[in-house]
Amino acid sequence: MATRLYTQAHWSAEDDQMLRSMAEAGKSLTLMTVKLKKPMNSIRSRAQALQINIPGTNIGRKRRC
Repeated sequence: MATRLYTQAHWSAEDDQMLRSMAEAGKSLTLMTVKLKKPMNSIRSRAQALQINIPGTNIGRKRRC
């Protein structure tokens, strides 16, 4: 069984900024996981919390009532 290469546990201000810049540049969620070295679910949760819209997904979009 392969071990995961994710080493960072918490989100830093630099991680948040990198997530914002990649989302604004239209980068994919898969590329974000590689660059940030964080699991996809962690990136989804953080983007949702910061209301960052990730292209090609519904992550970060406001829900209609």
